[in-house]
Amino acid sequence: MTQIDYALLFWLQDHVVSAGLTPVMKAFTALGNGGVLWIVLCLLLLCFKKTRAAGAAGLVALICVHLLNNLLLKGLVARPRPFYGVDIDLLIAAPGGWSFPSGHASTGFAAATAIFLKDKRVGIPALAAAALIAFSRLYFFVHFPSDVCVGAIEGILAAVIIVKVGGAVKKRIRR
Repeated sequence: MTQIDYALLFWLQDHVVSAGLTPVMKAFTALGNGGVLWIVLCLLLLCFKKTRAAGAAGLVALICVHLLNNLLLKGLVARPRPFYGVDIDLLIAAPGGWSFPSGHASTGFAAATAIFLKDKRVGIPALAAAALIAFSRLYFFVHFPSDVCVGAIEGILAAVIIVKVGGAVKKRIRR
């Protein structure tokens, strides 16, 4: 799997990375740092009755994937980042910590999917932002493609479960 991951990363370096695209990708990767974009968006959605459920679901999904990644998966898998052991000049500061799964991908897709399931109007641009943030981690050679794919799947599954469980609890309370 690691050979495929590296092949994809080097292909991106050779065919996609460019001086014109780099500032755009830097902006997207920065938006994902610490989940700040998603926290702010969810808090903003909580302020309005029409989008409150989307904001709440997004925050719960964010918390779940953050805990799952940082308390369990990253330490358990302990996968080094792809730039270790290869000759590459990083275009951003080297992030610390383990590579698997991608926190940028998992938090982005957790929040965006939860928002989408509750409010399509806000969820569609949120999913587009999550995808671009996740892609930026490949662009900058700081995550393997499998890290990003698993992070995205983890985030999507967490959001679906949170929304389903939340709906069931809400339904039960109403009875």
